[in-house]
Amino acid sequence: MIVSTTAVVALGADAIASTQSQLDTERTNKVLTQLDSQAALVALGQSEVQRVDLSAVGSNRYRVVDGTDGGEIRVEVDGVATPIIEQEMGKVVYEGEGGTRVAYQGGGVWRTNADGQGVMVSPPELHYRNATLTLPLVTVSGDSSLSGQATVTDNGSMQAYPNTTLGRTNPLQSGRVNVVVQSEYYRAWGDYFEERTDGGVAYDHVNEEVTLTLSVPATNPPVAGGIVSGAPGTSMTIKNNAEADSYNSSNGDYSATVAEETRIIAAGDVDVENNAVIKGSLEAGGDVDIANNGEIRGNLSYGGTASGGGYPGGVDGWDEQNASVTSPDSVELLIDNRRVGADDSSENDNDDPSVDIDESTNTLENCGSTCEVTAGTYYLDYMNVPGTLRIDSSGGPVNIVVDGDVTLPNNANIEVVGGNRVNLYVEGDVTYGQNAYNSVTGDEAPNFWVYTNPGASATFNNNAVFVGVLYGPGDGANPGTSATLDNNAHVYGGIVGDVSFISNNYGVHYDEALTNVQSVQNARTIPALTYLHVSVNRVNVTAS
Repeated sequence: MIVSTTAVVALGADAIASTQSQLDTERTNKVLTQLDSQAALVALGQSEVQRVDLSAVGSNRYRVVDGTDGGEIRVEVDGVATPIIEQEMGKVVYEGEGGTRVAYQGGGVWRTNADGQGVMVSPPELHYRNATLTLPLVTVSGDSSLSGQATVTDNGSMQAYPNTTLGRTNPLQSGRVNVVVQSEYYRAWGDYFEERTDGGVAYDHVNEEVTLTLSVPATNPPVAGGIVSGAPGTSMTIKNNAEADSYNSSNGDYSATVAEETRIIAAGDVDVENNAVIKGSLEAGGDVDIANNGEIRGNLSYGGTASGGGYPGGVDGWDEQNASVTSPDSVELLIDNRRVGADDSSENDNDDPSVDIDESTNTLENCGSTCEVTAGTYYLDYMNVPGTLRIDSSGGPVNIVVDGDVTLPNNANIEVVGGNRVNLYVEGDVTYGQNAYNSVTGDEAPNFWVYTNPGASATFNNNAVFVGVLYGPGDGANPGTSATLDNNAHVYGGIVGDVSFISNNYGVHYDEALTNVQSVQNARTIPALTYLHVSVNRVNVTAS
């Protein structure tokens, strides 16, 4: 009987302790939620000082944690070298019995249970609506120990974005915005991001980080010329019998429809010399120099100056200082999205027994002679084609994500047949060896697209032939995929990237059918972001 009574008393004591701990946590949630509301009044300029009663629970358990231990937040924008903000958030934390912690951090209230899982009690000051992200971040510093009553005072603020002094303006032009939070409550932050923004959310469990990604609507108009090149400040030289013309695969192959309606579009300077001929028009955002029998059989539009021994006689059409060259946006985000969507075996068709892909290594097989890929989505660690790769799109579009390089050694080839679109999304570089080529039925360039990153390279060696579109626009930091074209190499379709030198019988044959084709299909997989508003609002929390 004594033992039983003791057991009952012990169980009762445990139940009382558990109930008391739960009540303490609930009271603390309310206290810190009240602190959240009152700190926001001070941080956002609606009050100079606020006081918060901490006596509802054991007040000696409250403390301010600043520095990196208080959590950090970073906001990054593509094309901006330094983060918009990289800020220690600080927190006011309560540590209860049994390992439960509740904290005010980043304008929100968070709780970590005894099992280590974080949950949101009150949302932070971060809002996404109608393509606008608003982040009036509230940071905390103050006394390491709080008791009785806490006083909240203003500690200054900073407008981070927009900020005209720093050249940061709305609307955003391109790329993506990342919000990175490092915190012991990172999972709860991530849950909030997923619930309120539908953005791309990625977790780094080792570093207790979560990243929210939102993308700026990209501008990728149809390919308007055989070459769409570079960025302001770059240069292109066309020389030594290089030739640019056009055809229209909507009406027939190159030999049946060859014409003089091409366009060469460059954001920077262009030199046309040594018997080079542009059978169409040139539009250059910078200076143009025509020399040594260089010839433009169409019109010339330039943004800087036009000069040289071949000017103006080397221009058959009109010439005007009226160029306005706008480069398309980078497809780096598109490639990343496609890779993330295809690298999971459950999301690709690598296991299709009818295609020549080794599912265990994510590589092509049997390509020493002829290998084949048909309609579907595929993921390759790299693409090396020593013989012939046949891509048959007769059953539908073919999408191939290549996480590394695409290499066609000397004399290798790719045959594209079937009439539907084939898209290669390439993380690495592209190399065509000597006499390597790809063919497309009817020379239909709109049916073969190779997407590359701004910092990538594409090399077409002697006598190489490319039919399709190499699409690698720049991103601000890079003018675009660096395309190198050696002796007698030919492109049927178009190149979008950074082309600096065209020489020695090289041919650019623009497919006019591209003017009616979308450059990027179904690109939007992450919610759009057009306007960004970020500020840092500092408060001190001290013992009264």
